[in-house]
Amino acid sequence: MSDWVLTILYYAVGISFGAAVAAGLFAFITTVGVVTRLAAGTKTAKYVMLYETIAIIGVTTANAIDLFQWQFAGGVMFRSVCGLFFGVFVGCLAAALAEVVNVFPVMARRIKLTVGMAYLVLAFALGKGFGAWYHLILGAGK
Repeated sequence: MSDWVLTILYYAVGISFGAAVAAGLFAFITTVGVVTRLAAGTKTAKYVMLYETIAIIGVTTANAIDLFQWQFAGGVMFRSVCGLFFGVFVGCLAAALAEVVNVFPVMARRIKLTVGMAYLVLAFALGKGFGAWYHLILGAGK
């Protein structure tokens, strides 16, 4: 086969796989209830369709960025803002998942934690934030 046919085939397969991953991730997020919980918590339930559309566009765009390895010039400030948004997303996803499967009550019972649950959740959040900062700002893993 010629090079241009292989290139078109690679792009078609990559876009198809990216769409499948985006659909799977969005289905997971919807099943966990992140979007509906955020909409209910902010009293903006009438915009749930808009939130879901934005989530689909975001996941698909992130897959395209990863697939095509696009580079963005923006420096530390751009990475910091992106890291903030990524952290909020991961935090909301983790909180919704933990709420759905009741992770914190089960863990508190198992380790016999009677007081200080707020500190434990804060420690998780700070650990996640520090890990994201270390990876995104300091370029860990490069």
